[in-house]
Amino acid sequence: MERKIGVYVCECGPNIAEKVDIDKVIEAISSDKDVAVIEKFKLLCSADGKKFLEDEIKKHGLTHLVIAACSPKEHEKTFMEVSEKAGLNPYLFQLANIREQCAWITEDKDEATKKAIRLIRAAIGRVRYHSSLEKKEIDSNPDVLVIGGGIAGIEASLQLARPDRKVYLVEKAPDLGGLATNFEKNFLSMKPLSEIIKGKIEEINTNENIKVFTGSEVEEAVGFFGNFEIKVKRTDTEDEPVQFNVGAVIVAIGSTLFDSKKMPEYGYGKLDNVITSLEFEKMNKSGKISLKNGKPPKSVAIIHCVGREDKGYCSEICCMYSIKFARYLTDKIPSVKVSNLYSDLCIPGKTNQKFYEQTNGKNVNFIRFSDAEITKSKDQLNIKYKDKDENDNKKNLMVDMVILAPAVEPAVDASKIADITGISQGDEGFFEEEHEKINPISTSTEGIYIVGCAQGPKNISDTLIQSEAAAGKILSSLIPGRKIEPEVKTSQISEALCIGCKTCLSVCSYGAITFDEERRISVVNEVICRGCGNCAAACPSGAASIKHFRFKQLYQEIREAVK
Repeated sequence: MERKIGVYVCECGPNIAEKVDIDKVIEAISSDKDVAVIEKFKLLCSADGKKFLEDEIKKHGLTHLVIAACSPKEHEKTFMEVSEKAGLNPYLFQLANIREQCAWITEDKDEATKKAIRLIRAAIGRVRYHSSLEKKEIDSNPDVLVIGGGIAGIEASLQLARPDRKVYLVEKAPDLGGLATNFEKNFLSMKPLSEIIKGKIEEINTNENIKVFTGSEVEEAVGFFGNFEIKVKRTDTEDEPVQFNVGAVIVAIGSTLFDSKKMPEYGYGKLDNVITSLEFEKMNKSGKISLKNGKPPKSVAIIHCVGREDKGYCSEICCMYSIKFARYLTDKIPSVKVSNLYSDLCIPGKTNQKFYEQTNGKNVNFIRFSDAEITKSKDQLNIKYKDKDENDNKKNLMVDMVILAPAVEPAVDASKIADITGISQGDEGFFEEEHEKINPISTSTEGIYIVGCAQGPKNISDTLIQSEAAAGKILSSLIPGRKIEPEVKTSQISEALCIGCKTCLSVCSYGAITFDEERRISVVNEVICRGCGNCAAACPSGAASIKHFRFKQLYQEIREAVK
């Protein structure tokens, strides 16, 4: 079939028109092979511009389309929609960026004009070898699996459960609630927390759209966004796993605390009245803060940052909950003296700063320290340390009780969950987000989300925000009754060229490639594939390629651009 390529140059107001001689561009390109028409327009992304393009495609019976305008990130989708509306396959269109990559960075108008001509010819060279690609639609399951029944998992489940959407909440412990059930109050509000959590658990248990599995673990999660096959097994029985399907997965397995016994200088596990933050939370919630002999302490030291150097990161929440502990102590034992020993004080934001300033006072002080060691001294504990604010002078602090604030570290079964779900872990062992700022709850596997301390240390407020964000993402993208469109520009593996080396399996971030043992070739599941190109780059035989980014297309584009 004869190619009829239409080329349209956008003036983009003054952005391109003042920097590039568009008439010279049109004169140079008009006689190029396969170019049926070339025109300019003031603003192609405007309503008038889109109507103009649609009419031009139909009027000239164009087989391919090239638009010279702005960045693909800005309006590629816009012009693909116009092509589709005009009856032209949107993948027979190519956008040449002559604004950001030419007009805005090339001062000399003649040079900018020459560069624009090269970029447009590169787009023409590429689009000649484009093929029509067709969108697919597949049925999706709106139900959701939530792994972890702590405050993060509970909140996500409550946000998602609907008559037309079932939530499966899996918790390995016998009860829901997680670590937060041990907390009397939440900082910064210092409002009662246990009753709130108890109320949310009651909501979960009475919600007919939420199926709860306690004392259970996820054994298998296979599939893709919209269609995951799940197996859940009770940990205390030999019963067969329960199987069900969901469309999305939220991982909310929380975290654990650094083992303070790994720092013998603090005497944890050997010295009486040296306890961890979690043990103190439980003691406080019981209604009585006391030493082993049953008496209330007259002096308490809270040691921050226990294990920070071993872990290599700040746990963010330790300083604030340590200040909360000082509040607990002074509220329940007004005469107690509280010393906070810290290496670096982490108090981000004006609200946290105010909480700290209101706590720091007559009976509460803060000491910047290093090289601490705790020993027994009669009925008290002696903390030997260096005072960082006084030129590392060696000092002693005698107290009745020491509370250790250990680092927050990944949950014990984080690696197991990573293997089951196929999501990746960062250097510290926490689950890795797709993008720290832009997409902190998504993972490399579409349809699997991470929330709360499973992603990294965070307070309860931030945990709830993430749970709501993940729920919102699912509610807006996995809609009951609506089909989903998988990626069109996927990988393909040539059966004739594949040598069965399995390199592609090891580099696929999405688990989209399997190996056919009978035919001894790799096979792509196009529903899961996201077209990242890892397999095409790694394939030693050239069997793997990406639709719409084939060698000939890229070669012709580069060839024209560098002429």
